[in-house]
Amino acid sequence: MQMLIGYNRLLRAFAVTACLLVAPHSTQAAESRQIEITKDSDYFGFDLRTEKNVSLDQCKSICLGDNACLAFTYNPKVKWCFLKSDFNKLNQSVGSIAGKVVTQSTAAREVEDIGAPPTISFFAANLIDEARRLKRELAGLESPDSLRSLKSEGASAALNGDPRTAMEKFRLAVGMSPDESEIWAGYALSALATEPSNGQERAKFQRDATSASWFAYQTSRTKDERAQALAVMAQALEKRELSRPALQAYEASLDLVNSASVRSAYEDLKARKGFRIVNNTVDNDNAAPRICAQFSEELVKSGVDYASFVKLDNGAPQAVEAKDRQICVEGLEHGRNYTVTFRQGLPSSVGEVLPAPVSLSIYVQDRAPSVRFNGDSFVLPAKARRGIPLVSVNLDAAKVKLYRVGDRSLAQLLSGYQFLRQLDSYDISTVSEQMGAPVWQGEIEIAGNELNKEATTSFPVDEALPERKPGVYVLTAEPLVQKSDDEYGTKATQWFVVSDIGLSTYTGQDGINVFARSLETAQPLKGVKLTLLARNNEVLGEAETDSDGRATFTPGLTRGTDGMVPAVLMASQNDDDFTFLDMARAGFDLSDRGVTGRAVPKALDLYAWTERGIYRAGEVVHVGALARDDTATAIDDLPLTFIFTRPDGVEDRRLVSDSKLAGGHAIDLTLPTNTMRGTWNVSVYTDPKQPAIATQMFLVEDFVPDRIEFDLTSDKPEIAVGETANITVDGRFLYGAPAAGLALEGEVTLSTKRQWDRFKGFYFGLADEEQGEATRLPLDGLSKVDDNGKVTFPVTVDEMPSTTRLVNAAVTVRMRETGGRAVERKIDVAIQPETDLIGIRPDFAGDEVPQGGTAKFSLIASDSKGDRKELDGAQWSLVKIERNYQWYRSGNSWNYEPVTFTKAIANGKIDLRTDSEAEISLPVDWGRYRLEVETADASGPATSYEFDAGWYVSSTSTETPDGLEIALDKEHYAAGDTAELKVSPRFAGELLITIGAEKLLKTITARVPEGGTTIDIPVGEDWGAGAYVTATLFRPGEAIESRMPARAIGLKWLKVDPADKQLAVKLTPPEKISPRSTFSIPVSVENAGGEQAYVMVAAVDVGILNLTRYQPPNPENWFFGQRQLGLEMRDMYGRLIDGSLGVTGKLRTGGDGGNMAAEGSPPTEKLLA
Repeated sequence: MQMLIGYNRLLRAFAVTACLLVAPHSTQAAESRQIEITKDSDYFGFDLRTEKNVSLDQCKSICLGDNACLAFTYNPKVKWCFLKSDFNKLNQSVGSIAGKVVTQSTAAREVEDIGAPPTISFFAANLIDEARRLKRELAGLESPDSLRSLKSEGASAALNGDPRTAMEKFRLAVGMSPDESEIWAGYALSALATEPSNGQERAKFQRDATSASWFAYQTSRTKDERAQALAVMAQALEKRELSRPALQAYEASLDLVNSASVRSAYEDLKARKGFRIVNNTVDNDNAAPRICAQFSEELVKSGVDYASFVKLDNGAPQAVEAKDRQICVEGLEHGRNYTVTFRQGLPSSVGEVLPAPVSLSIYVQDRAPSVRFNGDSFVLPAKARRGIPLVSVNLDAAKVKLYRVGDRSLAQLLSGYQFLRQLDSYDISTVSEQMGAPVWQGEIEIAGNELNKEATTSFPVDEALPERKPGVYVLTAEPLVQKSDDEYGTKATQWFVVSDIGLSTYTGQDGINVFARSLETAQPLKGVKLTLLARNNEVLGEAETDSDGRATFTPGLTRGTDGMVPAVLMASQNDDDFTFLDMARAGFDLSDRGVTGRAVPKALDLYAWTERGIYRAGEVVHVGALARDDTATAIDDLPLTFIFTRPDGVEDRRLVSDSKLAGGHAIDLTLPTNTMRGTWNVSVYTDPKQPAIATQMFLVEDFVPDRIEFDLTSDKPEIAVGETANITVDGRFLYGAPAAGLALEGEVTLSTKRQWDRFKGFYFGLADEEQGEATRLPLDGLSKVDDNGKVTFPVTVDEMPSTTRLVNAAVTVRMRETGGRAVERKIDVAIQPETDLIGIRPDFAGDEVPQGGTAKFSLIASDSKGDRKELDGAQWSLVKIERNYQWYRSGNSWNYEPVTFTKAIANGKIDLRTDSEAEISLPVDWGRYRLEVETADASGPATSYEFDAGWYVSSTSTETPDGLEIALDKEHYAAGDTAELKVSPRFAGELLITIGAEKLLKTITARVPEGGTTIDIPVGEDWGAGAYVTATLFRPGEAIESRMPARAIGLKWLKVDPADKQLAVKLTPPEKISPRSTFSIPVSVENAGGEQAYVMVAAVDVGILNLTRYQPPNPENWFFGQRQLGLEMRDMYGRLIDGSLGVTGKLRTGGDGGNMAAEGSPPTEKLLA
């Protein structure tokens, strides 16, 4: 049998040599062991023990007298003998003497002991665990028979055709002598040859054969033994359908001994299970169809032109994409037959090539009839053309149905998962029967239907809905003829309202401020009726906009919990103008516009600190805190509880401070000498039963303070490839003297990244690019610092890693004290890309969109210097990442190997501009997807982004509105000053300026011409530390020019000088201080206004502060620095439907309310009434 190659040879060897195996191997070895000497060499590892003060002859004798010793290394200088339990690689070591034990029998056969076997990566860790369990099991076996008789009887049984008995004999033999490779190999082969009586036995025999082959390999000492063990291992792995490891085991065996039988088995397995095409797919429904072949192994990542291995019909294909295990041929046409040939020699990543040409004859079908809507926008401007764009392929008509969800069901709708999703039959019935009702159904004729081309048809809303009621409408569409498996699937779905009301809201500590404007004119709308609904459908409040288009809901209405949380803001005017805003959806992400800082403080604002970051046991931790309100005014008579928590999470103690020192608190904690080491926490509470209002961490460790410090600077924050950045080291001893003459060492580490600070939220480069190890470039030959503690050295990156991503160079430098202790500092230098880049920003959170939802992306192009550039005809494609599983039986269980390939879902071209971000909206079903964007030039930039479409995704958003360029004329202002705000727009329109941080402080409106303008803003007395100036420019919609209403938002932090709220504290310590001495520090406090001032002074060794990179307390920045925007901004301008797209379609049939389409033939006679 092929599976049992080498079996008979092995068993005959057992029979012939049985008489030589009367005693255990170790006993025979003692009688015939000899030492083979190699000078100037060393056997590394496998240390047994060390014998000191012995001669070389004594070293030899000791090793020969110890059966556990197989080698040694002798050091004649110190007369030490390092005994080894095994040996492997022989290293060069001048002066040393290496010796290994050889037996007389192996010497007689002139067979070399090749040492311990190397590690093999293809034998999986779980298989090794199985082998170890088997060895432990066999170690407990006992037999009255001798080892010689067990081996002899096992060999005889096998030769007489009784492998089951042979297996049992070898099983007992390996329990007695587990270090003999040939016994393990005999056990493995006998287990493979034994016919199992049931599935349980089959699994055990296969498992034991694999495990025994592992130990046959591990105990092998000669080429023949090791090659035999690997061949047996290959057969056992093949039996368990582990084809790739089996092939690798065969290859390792053949590398040692070129056996004809092993090579025959290897070639047979490779022909059946080697590198090959396992499947092919055709993406018919894509606008640009493609044929893809899936291979059994990964393709080579780079450096191979796979296009040269592919032939399409009788020529070369237009484009070939090779990725993972898949090669796709692109540039095809629908409705044609193709023959794709993959040439012999096509390489894989495992070193195998396609053994013979493979031709695939495939017909690319026409695209399946389909229909969809664009994006997840839902507001159709009322004064423009009122049509819903419907995109179809290969359809002359589509079936459409229209439903309405009433305004009082909106809270229920938005709290569920259906809104803005693509609905299936079950969802539609839920919406129709539980939330709303059907209002119309019929068919729409598709205008301009061309074979395999997308056609956009406008659904005439006014014709289907001559009268509208408050609520949201949902329109579904599907082909007239559906496949049976599509009947209950997802339908093309468009949610919409028709309105001229443009809503914007600002939610903060002062409640909800609502602004309503006409989408047509961009002017404020007076008299718009507003209703705020809670999640449980309760009416929280009602309001009506004033002449400025503004209305306010009080703060109490926004503080509800559970079902009373605000969910929907509804707006209406007249009888047929209704819209709404989802208040549960997250507000705008304006981090790209400079929103930063700490969260807006609540009524109590507490700043806490410790005087350093690390302490020794037995020292005192000094904790300070300042209690202020949200205007930075001191809060007296406020008891605070300080709770100290140990590293194990156990509370150590709690201390209470009721200080009346202008809101200042000081607490001391004395650490016991046996205190627990690690990270401690101190949390501050006004009420220990409520959450902490401040937390600080500190370390308790045994440490030695630093003695030196140095600064690391670069003359360039960014360099191009081949350009030099000059890195300067400025070192000093912490007692003041320059760190003269100290040595430096370091390296430059090149690593890739996908995000660029210039374009926040955007990703650059390919998502599926293999992430290799960081490239480390040693800084060899660094000079010592000079007498002033300084040195400058150049850093040049001459070659970039092969990547589509951005590259960062981290320059790490270590300065060593004379005692050898090092201080390390690092500085980042960005590497300028060598090519243009394409950026993708997902306009959703968490890399996930809901099943049936819409994935929205923004795209930009940049040159290598980070300046936006225009890019015409960028090619984008959305692919679904699918995974098939190759199942195989392993014993009595089934395992699988995943095979990943992609399926094209949609593609197109898009122009990228410098003045705006290009947008792509794509409906997706459940699964994992990748958006790929690249240029037509194969050498041009390419970027991709992977994301998931899941069953349910919470209502989050990273919606980022279009930007408006604004600038203030100063860095900071005093109360009463006038700030000048310069507005530089891309279009003329109506400007709304809102000023505030956690609440609205002021609003200003103005008309802005296309050339821009400057607006004066009086700085108020009540603006505290500062406020955000937010400028929103609204562009009116113009139906004649088919232009959409639009808005752009700019934002700046306006800092207000704290004036007399900030004290100026000055310390004048002596220049030199003697250790363990007492000294005085003069303190002066300016701007105190004659009031009592309290000062906390701490003197700490800078070497201690540097251990944790401690930053001194900075209450000025805490209380008067920039804060996050505490106002949540929302509007519906990013959800406008462009009603100007497409040719108006003709409707057939219809109904109103509950009256659906008429059925049957019309009457032929006059009716009587």
